[in-house]
Amino acid sequence: MRKRLREVFALRGNIPALAISEVVSDTGWNMYEVIWQPYVLSLGASMPVLGMLTATQTTLSSALQVITGRISDSFGRKPLLVISYLLAIAGVASIILVRSWIFLLPAIILLSISHSLWEPVSAPLIAESVEEDQRGTAFSLISFTWFLPGFYAPLLAGYLANAYGFQHVFGLMLLTEIFSSVIFAIYVAETLKEKKELKIHDILKSMRGVFSSRFGLSKFYLAVIIDRFCIFIGQGIFFGMLFKTFGFSVIQLGILSNAFSVAVAVSQIPMGKLVDRYGRRGFLLTSKAIWVMVFVGYLFSTDFAGFLACQILLALAVSAWMPAFNAYVSNAVPETERGRVFGDINCLRGLLSFPAPILGAFLYEGFGFKAPILLSLFLSIAVILILFAIEER
Repeated sequence: MRKRLREVFALRGNIPALAISEVVSDTGWNMYEVIWQPYVLSLGASMPVLGMLTATQTTLSSALQVITGRISDSFGRKPLLVISYLLAIAGVASIILVRSWIFLLPAIILLSISHSLWEPVSAPLIAESVEEDQRGTAFSLISFTWFLPGFYAPLLAGYLANAYGFQHVFGLMLLTEIFSSVIFAIYVAETLKEKKELKIHDILKSMRGVFSSRFGLSKFYLAVIIDRFCIFIGQGIFFGMLFKTFGFSVIQLGILSNAFSVAVAVSQIPMGKLVDRYGRRGFLLTSKAIWVMVFVGYLFSTDFAGFLACQILLALAVSAWMPAFNAYVSNAVPETERGRVFGDINCLRGLLSFPAPILGAFLYEGFGFKAPILLSLFLSIAVILILFAIEER
């Protein structure tokens, strides 16, 4: 029975310890997702300022991934992820102390560097912990650990913020991050077997090739860059828009996040198994088709129930995209290049998406809630057309 469970859920190598540490950490980050935008607005920031802060965090995190992805191919995965934890702990601690949105900038810098270490390095760590034919399942399982806390964390965050204030939520988040870092440091092992010699000159030279894709991924690059742009138009300010336009409470925002997380949690692992069985390309297309339906739903929703239904539908799009995207890239490149390629893709997506939340904020201020949603809808249709031209990996 135990062996069967290991096969079904890809519980090999680091995956069990990673899953536990991620559940603990993501309990805090699920709470963060609910309260961050209302918190920034409560500190006196306008919607364009919120968009600018989001853009700054995204751009800094993305730009650094050009370097961090390459460094991980030389130093290994685990050391950089431990540093990421320490920076995140420092960033959350600094958020607790501020009383004006201006003083959030140091925290944003710390969290950006932390994220720049985590995103391009964690995916290769997961891929290298299992066999190739189990990668979709492994990625789904780790993604599931993000959404599992969605059963309780967002609603808890909304309640605590309403009853005791935002600082108490960030204090709880600090504890979860510390506990998760201890689990990770003790139980997760290094996975990179063949380390490349680190030469600063070679890193700087290879960085010139960031904007030129390799391994026949040019159309894929274009699709995922436009995809990130269209999502970032609204994602960085979405709860803020609901907060201002429809007067949703923090508890209602927590419920929306809860519903989304529960729906992803239920569908994530089955979706990963389907990705392993039927391929990556089809599920990338399926995900974007569902995104189109979500944006149409946003345009016609006027109450809490409508947006709740949209969040559940959105969950299916996300649960299809994440394992398909990670497995597609992992299968397309060799082990010694994964950190670099994931870093390059994330860098390009982030840098070129820098104007997106700012543009979304100004569209909202100038034309209302539907303007940024319409632009995202048209861009999603463009992504679908490009994805039809990529090959299976």
